[in-house]
Amino acid sequence: MKRREVNKINFLVNDKRNIIYFSTSICLFFILLWMIAKPYYGVRYNYKIGDVSGEDIISPKDITYVNTKETTKRIAEVKNRVPVIFDLKMSVNDEILKEIDMFLTVTETVSQEENEVEEKIKKIRENNYLEIDEGLLINIIENHGEQKYREKLEDTVSFILNRGLSALGRDQFQMYDERGIILNRIKIGEITQEKIEMTQLVVWDELLETVNGYIIENYKELNAENVRVLGNSATYFLKPNLFYNNEESIKYSIEEVRKVKPILNTIKKGAIVIRHGEVINDENFPKLKAITLYTSNFNLKAVVGIGIFLLLLLYLATVPFFDEVSRLDVKKYIFLVSFTIFTVFYAYLISLIKSLPPYVTFGVFVPIAGVIMTAEVLFKRRFSMTLAMILPVLLLLISGNDPYTFIFLMGSGLIAVYAVRNTKKRSDLLKAILYIVIANELLLTAVGLLKELNSKEFTTLLIWGAVNGIISVVISLGTIPFFEIILNIPTNFRLLELADLNSPVIKKIQMEAPGTYHHSINVANMAENAATYINANPLLVRVASLYHDIGKIPNSQYYIENIRGEENKHNFIKPSLSNSILKAHVKIGVEMAREFKLPKEVIEIIEQHHGTSLMKYFYHQALETKDEGIEIEKQDYHYPGPKPQTREAAIVMLADTLEAASRTLHNPSAKRIEELVNEIVESNFRAGQLNESSLTLRGLMKISIVFRRYLTGVFHSRIDYPDDKEIEKTRQANTIKK
Repeated sequence: MKRREVNKINFLVNDKRNIIYFSTSICLFFILLWMIAKPYYGVRYNYKIGDVSGEDIISPKDITYVNTKETTKRIAEVKNRVPVIFDLKMSVNDEILKEIDMFLTVTETVSQEENEVEEKIKKIRENNYLEIDEGLLINIIENHGEQKYREKLEDTVSFILNRGLSALGRDQFQMYDERGIILNRIKIGEITQEKIEMTQLVVWDELLETVNGYIIENYKELNAENVRVLGNSATYFLKPNLFYNNEESIKYSIEEVRKVKPILNTIKKGAIVIRHGEVINDENFPKLKAITLYTSNFNLKAVVGIGIFLLLLLYLATVPFFDEVSRLDVKKYIFLVSFTIFTVFYAYLISLIKSLPPYVTFGVFVPIAGVIMTAEVLFKRRFSMTLAMILPVLLLLISGNDPYTFIFLMGSGLIAVYAVRNTKKRSDLLKAILYIVIANELLLTAVGLLKELNSKEFTTLLIWGAVNGIISVVISLGTIPFFEIILNIPTNFRLLELADLNSPVIKKIQMEAPGTYHHSINVANMAENAATYINANPLLVRVASLYHDIGKIPNSQYYIENIRGEENKHNFIKPSLSNSILKAHVKIGVEMAREFKLPKEVIEIIEQHHGTSLMKYFYHQALETKDEGIEIEKQDYHYPGPKPQTREAAIVMLADTLEAASRTLHNPSAKRIEELVNEIVESNFRAGQLNESSLTLRGLMKISIVFRRYLTGVFHSRIDYPDDKEIEKTRQANTIKK
């Protein structure tokens, strides 16, 4: 096939792989995003007070909300304690004192005139003092000089005005009694503020009483009549200077209300807020409203965040499935996707159950150990470790970011990998129960201590942990045979069954091609030892070695190892026909392997165990016996290949070639065996037969050592024991000597 055609085929294959990879990844991304980010898409509960709930309404996570009822109550309490603001206008004081001064000045002037009292009163009234009682004026005129009337009047008026005189009555002030009063003393260019007691103020309906009380207390020398005159004079000139400031009072109240911190209530994750059949009332409606507020809105930021996280996680999860030449193992990647979707979907369904105990960690309900064990047995370490890393992260998101779920699932998954790392028989899976249950119990003990559970809750949690471990192993025992049969996967269990020498196929080889059977046994032993030494898959290598020559069964008499005392049939046919017969055993072997439903990995090794090597014997014969004018194409005497693609296939190829070549050794010594091993390994290496496998030079050196040891053991020298006649002859000779 031309190189251009080969490149075109490779391009198409890689292009198909890329299409599968990207389409599968996109589907996985949106499926996971739908399940994991669903709580952020919005869920609305359309209930109102008086309705009956048709479901258990459970908090999806810890939700803190404002208790409107209690907050409103606290605001009302604060409002009732906020002082009101009154303005004390000092300008009114100045006006009143000025008016008093003018009045007393007029009175003093008129009193000094030589007129009748009536005339004096008349002149005083002409100065706009018409409302003053006549008796009061007479008394003021007659006594103002003797009793220092001016000073007493101004002092009394100033006292009242400085305390603050309001036009309101005492009953009207009772509404401010608990709140208190803030007094703004307003002077020209200056305002001072102070909080005062209600008793400090003077109310209008108590004005005369307050004035007289002050006069009596401070001017004890005055008789009752003088007290009456002075009190009446003061009340005549006094007028309110204290005014309620409604605008400032409201503003101050608003400022104080703003300082009130809302009362917050927290609904714990998993708490049943309203049970099925419960009536929606004033008590539970605020909680329902809080949950609805949290769940009803599409949280774009959260969904985008989860999407970015999933993209990164999916990218990292695909890295282990690319080989050395960046080719994706599509089959394993699709199964990774399937395992992931199944586990996450199962966890999603569990998360929808509303009656789960809130103290039991969500991860306990997911038998992740069963998934990981199944993956480890079916697809080996890279696959299972990838799942063990990504599943706990995805289920962490499903659980509402519960850290205990992540801790439990990560620990249980990693222990599952360890528990089945060396399983050879199905019964070994039962032993894994012990590892997983103990690991689960230890993890959940730590969780229970951290969550400070009581003894009943703690016991329940541990019981669930044990159940989780047992169910995990049961799942593995049930699913592994299913996948083995349906997908024909070469698990250790399946390979051990195929390696049984009593299996029908092996028995068929033994009966119909006994030489091939013994050759295969030796190849299997050599290859298995070599694979163990370089950490390849020894069971796969052994099975492939046992079956690698099943294609020789139909024409077993044409293969040298099966000829016993008969004429070699190849002596009677042309080299080209012999070449075709020998080449055909690879193709026939592949077809028979498929008919026997051998695993794909075994079939590939059967197909690759000769690579594209040259059948030197028949090529040489063809050259010797060719007719004149006929060209012998060397390419026709090469096996069709392909070359070994894996370490296991390369080991089988080397073991097969070496075992056959060792049969040609005469008197094999350790040195000759070493030379043969080195020659076979080097010739295959130089011919490029190992180029497409991942074998390293260090690996080849280790394999050579194992092959030398094995063949040296097979061709070991033995003591030449004398027979009975020779023993008797020697005994008689010794008797004669005596």
